Amino acid sequence: MGDDGMILNFDLGGDSLAPARTSGGFKGRWTDRLKAKRAQNYRAKKSNGNVNVAVGEGPPVRQRAERQERPQRPKAQPAPEPTEPEKPKSRASLVQADSVLKKKRQELKSLGKVPEGANGTFMSSLWTGNPEAAPITADTQTEETEEKQAPSNAPLADGASTFANLGITPVLANHLTTKLNLKAPTAIQKTAVPELIKTDSDAFIQAETGSGKTLTYLLPIVDRIMRMDATSRQAGLFAIIMAPTRELSRQIYNVLETLIHCKNGPHWIVPGSVTGGEKKKSEKARLRKGMNILVATPGRLLDHLQNTTALEVDKVRWLVLDEGDRLMELGFEEDIGKILDILNARSKVAMQVESSMPKRRVTVLCSATMKANVQKLGEISLKEANYIAAEKTNDGEDGEDGSEKFLAPAQLRQSYIVIPAKLRLVGLNAILQRALIRETAHPKIIVFFSCTDSVDFHFSVFTRKAQQTEAEIKHEQFLARQAKRDLKAKGEDGEKKPEPFVNPAIEKGHLLNSQPLIHKLHGSLAQNIRTATLASFTKSKTASILFCTDVAARGLDLPNLDLVVQFDPPFSPDDHLHRIGRTARAGRDGRAVMFLLPGPEEGYVDAVLKKGIREGQLVRADVDEVIKKGFGAEEKSKKRDFEDKASEWHLDVERWVMEQPEVAAMAAKAWGAHIRAYTTHVSAEKQFFNHRGLHYGHLAKSFGLREKPTAIKVPSNEAGGAKGKPARGAQIKGAPGAGKKRRFDMEDIGDVAGEEAIKKMRMAARAMERKGGLSSEFNIG
Repeated sequence: MGDDGMILNFDLGGDSLAPARTSGGFKGRWTDRLKAKRAQNYRAKKSNGNVNVAVGEGPPVRQRAERQERPQRPKAQPAPEPTEPEKPKSRASLVQADSVLKKKRQELKSLGKVPEGANGTFMSSLWTGNPEAAPITADTQTEETEEKQAPSNAPLADGASTFANLGITPVLANHLTTKLNLKAPTAIQKTAVPELIKTDSDAFIQAETGSGKTLTYLLPIVDRIMRMDATSRQAGLFAIIMAPTRELSRQIYNVLETLIHCKNGPHWIVPGSVTGGEKKKSEKARLRKGMNILVATPGRLLDHLQNTTALEVDKVRWLVLDEGDRLMELGFEEDIGKILDILNARSKVAMQVESSMPKRRVTVLCSATMKANVQKLGEISLKEANYIAAEKTNDGEDGEDGSEKFLAPAQLRQSYIVIPAKLRLVGLNAILQRALIRETAHPKIIVFFSCTDSVDFHFSVFTRKAQQTEAEIKHEQFLARQAKRDLKAKGEDGEKKPEPFVNPAIEKGHLLNSQPLIHKLHGSLAQNIRTATLASFTKSKTASILFCTDVAARGLDLPNLDLVVQFDPPFSPDDHLHRIGRTARAGRDGRAVMFLLPGPEEGYVDAVLKKGIREGQLVRADVDEVIKKGFGAEEKSKKRDFEDKASEWHLDVERWVMEQPEVAAMAAKAWGAHIRAYTTHVSAEKQFFNHRGLHYGHLAKSFGLREKPTAIKVPSNEAGGAKGKPARGAQIKGAPGAGKKRRFDMEDIGDVAGEEAIKKMRMAARAMERKGGLSSEFNIG
C-alpha cells in the first residue's frame, strides 16, 4: 500500500490507550450532542498537554476570556476563526478599574469595614458599569441663574386692587387683611369673585397652582349666605363642595372655618365634612343636626345621598367641583353623574326665593388644566357656563390651543439631575443634606415617590439610627426606665392615665443635617394618622421633610415649602404641574428638582419639562457636583474622595438591610412595587418610561439589595391564589403586614401599560369601595 501523504500526530500519554468515552451520556438534538462531544474531546486533549485537535473535532462552542492562552500553532497551520468578536478596549479599562476597586475592598474587608455580600460574593460598585448620560452642552445650564422672575401668582401690587373692591362685605374684607394677612387679591380672585357674586351662571375657573382658587369660590358663597335676613344650621344645606382627596377636603374645610369664625362674622353658618376613612355613624349624627355648607369626597357623598335620609339637598344653591381633572382621573365620573341626578331630582330651589341667593343651582368647576376629561366633566355638569381665567401678564403667551402657555409659577426654579440607577439613593441623601444647610434656617421639603412601599422603605432608611455603642444603649435604657417610673408615679392616684398618642409616621432624621422631622403620607395609612401627619408637617417650626405619594400632589397649601423633590418622575404632565405647584405659592419663591435615569428618560426633558417654561427657569444639575456637595467633599480637592464617602454611606444601608430580615423584605417589596408602578405612565410617555429598559440589578442596589434580581423574593399582599398557590400580591407568612386587610396600591396594577393600567386601577378601586370602603392609595370614599 503506497504512502497517501497523510501526516498523523499521536500523543501516547499515560491514559491514551484507555477506552474512549462515548456520547451516550449526552441527550438532546444531534447538534447539541456533537457540540458536547467536541467540547469533551477538547478538554481531554488539553488536560493531557496536547493542543492538536483530531480530525472531526473543533474548538468548544464558547471559551472564557479568563482561560490561559493556547500554545502557538505551527506556522504552516492557519489559525482558526475566533468564535466570539474581540471586546472593545473600554471594556478592558473597566475590568482593570474594577480589579483595583476589588483590591481596595479586600483591604477594607480585612479591616472589618466592608462585609461580604450574599454567599461570600462582592457587592457591585456604585461607580462602575453605569450607563453614560448625554453630555452637558451649552444649551443646558449647570448652575442656577441669580436673576429672579417676577411672581406670577402673587397678590396684585397695583395699589388699586383690594378685597373691598371685589364686592364682598366689609366684615369679610377686613378679616382677610387684618387676621389672614392677605393684603390684596390675586389675579384670578380679582376676576372671578365679582362675577360669582353678581351672576347666577355656571362657571369654569382656570388658574395656575398656588393662585388662591379655594378663596375664589368660597368668598362668594359665604358672602351671599351672610346677606340672608336670618339663618341657622336648621335653615338647610346651601352649598356642596366636592374634592378628590381627603386631605384637600380637610384643607377646604379649615379655610371655610377661618372665614366663618371672624370678628363680627357669620357665626351662625355651620360647615360640615364627610370623607372616606371616617365613621359613618358620627357623620350621620352631624348631618341630622344640620349644616349649611358641606365639603365631601364623591364616594362618601354619594353613599350618604343614597342611604342617609337626614341629608336633605332640596335647598342646595351651589355645587363646586374642585380639581376637576383629578376627579376624572380617579374614575369619579360615574359617581358625579349619579350625584347630579339626585340633586336635580330633589331640588326645590325654584320654589324658594331669597333676594341674596341664586335663583338656580350654580355649578362651579375648578381646574389648573384644560384637558379633554375636564371638558367632558364640564359637559356633564355645566350649563351655559362662563369661562373665567386670570388676566394675562405681560410675559404670558398663548399656547397652540389658545390657552395661556405658562401654568407653572414664574418664580419657581426647576432643575433636573440625570443620575444612574445605582446612585439614586446616595443622590437623594445628597440633595436632602444640601437643602438642609441652605439659606433658610428651617426648610421644608417634600419628596414624591411612585408607590406606598417605596415611601415606607425610604422613610425607614432616613429615620434609622446610627450604630450605637454599648454605653449609649445602656444610657437609653436608663432613660426609658426613668420615664416609666415617672409615668407610674403620676398615676398613683388610682386613675388610669391614657397613653400619649405616638404617630408612627413621624420620626427624626437622625443621620441628616439638623436632624429634621421626617413625615410619611400615603393612602394605606389610617385616616387619623394621615390627618395628624399633615397637621404636624404644616405647623412644624423646625426643619421638616415629607415623604409621600401623589396623595399630597393636588390642591394642598403647605406653608413655606422650600423644595419639591420628584424622586420618581410623575405619571403624566399634569401630575408634574401639580407636584411642583406645592411650592412657590402666593408669590413666594420655590425650587423643584426631578431625578431622571440616563437613556430614554432624558427625552422627557424636551418633551415635557421644557414646554411652557420661561427662559432660565429650567437647569440641569451635574450629578458629581450634587453628590460632592451633599457629602461634604472639599471644593478644591482634586481626588474624588466624595466617591468613598458616598460608598461608605451606601454600604451602611446595605448592611442594615442585610442584617434585618424584616427590612430586607421591605426593601424587596419596595423594589418590586417601584417596577410595577413604572408601567403606569400615560401612553404618550411610554417611549421615555418603559419598564423593559430598566436595569433591575442596578435598581435593586438603590434599595440596598445585594442579590441578583432573579434571586429577590418580593413579598406580596393578596392571599388565596388558584389551586392553593399564593396569588400575585399574596401575603407571605412572617412578612411585614401579615394578617392585615388587603389594600389597593399602585403595585396592584401589574405589568399593564398606559391607559389600560389606569382603567384597571379604577375598576379595582371601585370594586373595593363597593365591598367595604377599604382605604386606597387614591383616597376613594
